[in-house]
Parts: sequence; C-alpha cells; structure tokens
Amino acid sequence: MKKALDNYISRAYPEIRAYTAYFLSKMGLFIDADTVINNSYLHVLTINDNTTNQDKVKAYLLNTIKYQILWNTSKSHKDDRITAIEDKSPDRIEEDDINEKIREDKIYSFNKGLIEIYRLGLTDNVQRIVFEAYIDKGYTTSRGLAIYFGITHTSAYYLIKELKQNLNNLQYRYESESIY
Repeated sequence: MKKALDNYISRAYPEIRAYTAYFLSKMGLFIDADTVINNSYLHVLTINDNTTNQDKVKAYLLNTIKYQILWNTSKSHKDDRITAIEDKSPDRIEEDDINEKIREDKIYSFNKGLIEIYRLGLTDNVQRIVFEAYIDKGYTTSRGLAIYFGITHTSAYYLIKELKQNLNNLQYRYESESIY
C-alpha cells in the first residue's frame, strides 16, 4: 500500500493540499495543511490493507485528513496546541535547512516540556481540570470550553486566557535556560 499511497500523493499533491486547506478554512482552524497531510500519511501507513487500488488509497487518505481536522484529539490538533506557545527568541541569521529543523525540534520539545512542567506544578483542582480540558481533551476555544463546562463564553475566555498567561510566564522563567 505504501507504493500506491506514495504514487497517489506525488501525482495529486496540489489537489490534496487544496482539499486540506478547504476543510481547515471551513473549520476556522489555523493548523498547517502540510502537518495534517503528513500526520494523515503516517496514519494511513498503519492500516493493515495491502491494496494497490488508487481509489481505495485516496479514500483512506482523504478520510484520514478529515479525521485529523475534525477530531480535537487528533495528532495534528495536539501538535498545534504544543506549537501554539509563542517563540520569543530573538531573530537569527538565516540557517541552512537541517539546522532550522533541529531548532524547530528543540522548540517543540521545549514547549512540550513546559506543558508537562506546568501539569506537574498544578495544585489547584480548578486549574488542573481546565488544563486537562484544554490540552488533553482539545477544548481550545472559549465556545467549546463553555459548552464542556456549562459556563458562559466570557468565563471560558478568561479561563483560557489565564492558562495561556501562566504558560507564557513559565516559558519566560525557563527561556534563559533553554537549549535553543
């Protein structure tokens, strides 16, 4: 199936990217389309079907792209939440591709570490519950969080704002010790 999937993607990548971008725009999401496509590709490779049928491979890929976009618990959404922490590092001179990828991996790992440090430091049950709803369950909008908790949109907005401020404060505290 890998060969059929690779052939389909190399032949129809602009169409796949347009399809992904369309669904992202319909959902009002700002996740990178290439991230969704890459995560979908990796997921389709785990399917136990040795098909060489291009239509079946296409269906697997396009359905997985929809899944990556629609489900808040998908890998693409989790990656987006982790990379949503702002990069406050100073501007750098242009680096070659491999160094840039290494830097992005370090930033990703740093942000993921910050999230885990914050999780371990939570002592207030309300903050812990809000954190788990936002990070683990994927309720990243004030509307979604308000519906999940049965509270007003304004209250949910301020809960999310407080969580992001706390994460940014933690980021500033550890930034001088970071590896990037």
